[in-house]
Amino acid sequence: ASSPQGGKGRYFEEQCRSLPDVTFHAFDFTPTPADFESMTLTGLINRLRQYIVDHRLTDVRLIGSSLGGLVALQYAHLFGGVGKMLLLAPAVAYQPEWIDEAVLQQWKESGSRDVFHYAFNTLLPLWYTYHLDGQHYAEPVPPATPTLIIHGEQDEVVSVAHSRAYVKRFPDSTRLIVVDSDHRLQDQLPLIWEHVQTFLLG
Repeated sequence: ASSPQGGKGRYFEEQCRSLPDVTFHAFDFTPTPADFESMTLTGLINRLRQYIVDHRLTDVRLIGSSLGGLVALQYAHLFGGVGKMLLLAPAVAYQPEWIDEAVLQQWKESGSRDVFHYAFNTLLPLWYTYHLDGQHYAEPVPPATPTLIIHGEQDEVVSVAHSRAYVKRFPDSTRLIVVDSDHRLQDQLPLIWEHVQTFLLG
């Protein structure tokens, strides 16, 4: 429920202008309200695949934030061809902590649920098929490439405990940096950029 015009996307695009050998792509997964309404994780993964194929991208490195972290993990696992990944407060699996049983039942019965979309600055319906599809991604997949995770200790959306458990499960190819921040990590952008340069592009 965001866009490439968010704070992190704009920041990375600006910073990458100083790197002549790097092209930064901020991919918009849901460019219209209708795209968001019918969104599924499978659809997001396939959209990323199509974008990479259409643009004939090579030597791909992925930055994924929140749900984008899960898309990045699944994409690399399914298709390969990713050099490294930097994941920011990622969902490492589909674990909808914000849904209790009563809300889930109401969502199922009505067929859609209103979710606030930050890019469009309004509530938009999200079909229940999002949840049905998401359950196919409830089990974390091993990282297909060296992966660095930066996660806020105060994250109120995706608990840092998930990232800790993921790195403990896959210690050979993952590393976790825990920072004193929330889910948005806006106050950590210089630190993140440092790791973009030393890890992701190194």
